[in-house]
Amino acid sequence: DEGLGAGDVITTGGLELRVVPTPGHTADSLSFHLPADRAVLTGDTILGRGTTVVAHPDGRLGDYLDSLRRLRSLTVDDGVHTVLPGHGPVLEDAQGAVEFYLAHRAHRLAQVETAVEAGHRTPSDVVAAVYADVDRSLWPAAELSVRAQLEYLTEHGLIQG
Repeated sequence: DEGLGAGDVITTGGLELRVVPTPGHTADSLSFHLPADRAVLTGDTILGRGTTVVAHPDGRLGDYLDSLRRLRSLTVDDGVHTVLPGHGPVLEDAQGAVEFYLAHRAHRLAQVETAVEAGHRTPSDVVAAVYADVDRSLWPAAELSVRAQLEYLTEHGLIQG
């Protein structure tokens, strides 16, 4: 079984869905473009509220950013205007949602880089510095994203590993 690939089309009940690989949250994350509805089912890649975790080690931040850019191109090139997330309410401004997620990730990356420069070395120390204003029950998920961000920053030579 080969699974689903980019551009594959699924037709069911008169509904056409085009496969859009969106790895990052997890390595095998998929979204589905519904051309007739100018919508995209995003699963956990874009949520109806809040932001998603990049579930390191399976999820990788570079892949996630590429996936967000891929979704942005659907809004620009294919007229997608609605996000149908896996959790939370429908988002009627798909491009705005994608831009928010890209800006959020850039902001978090800058915060993580600053925390490392200030001497916070372990993922849990970085979480305590960067997510101090976030409910502590969310810190385990935040640590997964921090691990993905540290890996990304190291791979891009922005911090020492």
